Amino acid sequence: MRRLGWLLCGLGALSCSGKAFRSFSGDEASGGAAAGGLAGLAGAGSGFLPGGGAAGASIAVSDAGASAASDAGASATGGAGVGNSGEVDCAALHGEEFGGHCYVDATVESSSAQQAVMACLQLASEQQVVGHLLVLDSAEEQGFVLKKLLVPFTDVSDAWLGLTCNQLDHPDINDCYCSACSKSMLAEKQRAWAWLAGEWSDFGWINGNPNGGYRCAALAYNPDLTIWGSVDRPCDKVSFSPMAGHTHGYRTVCELEP
Repeated sequence: MRRLGWLLCGLGALSCSGKAFRSFSGDEASGGAAAGGLAGLAGAGSGFLPGGGAAGASIAVSDAGASAASDAGASATGGAGVGNSGEVDCAALHGEEFGGHCYVDATVESSSAQQAVMACLQLASEQQVVGHLLVLDSAEEQGFVLKKLLVPFTDVSDAWLGLTCNQLDHPDINDCYCSACSKSMLAEKQRAWAWLAGEWSDFGWINGNPNGGYRCAALAYNPDLTIWGSVDRPCDKVSFSPMAGHTHGYRTVCELEP
């Protein structure tokens, strides 16, 4: 609960209409540590209740040996089923179903990680079900989300993940990343990153990530490798330049659990 408390402090709710991008807002980031980034969207024992496009681009998943905890059912009260009151009409929300969950692109405009968390919290609250920012438990789930929701935005916008290197658990940012390091050291850094809570996963990270010195993560398209995968990103920015003069925005993909 303490993580949820500081996260909500000072954040305003963001509309979850599911509409396409209107515009970017805020500052663009192209490198360097995030100024006062998000301390954590997640962490063991915590969760959140209600908390473009190159066609045919590869959606391959790279196995970089990542280890991160995941729990697609965590709620603010710690119970996976707490707060559920009925079924979600996924079609009415223009969502996609996989594994009994409903995935909704709730993007209104490119947002920070904090805003994305709040958007999913609001959407789940409106539907009276457990829900949270996108959590990926398997390569199959990732492939589904990419194919159904993100491929149309390839090399245009990425998607925030409910995956962080929590400042409460890792106050030293050096625990969270390394650059041009050995495979064993990179694996150690990846183990500092956790999903909302739960099982460990060994897939997702690409291109030597996490290597930027940030605390939040996105499912991003790498134009050099022409694949999607997990990368670390500044929590408080609404866009990112993977290469000079080429900006990616962020989409908000919410996962609802009927």
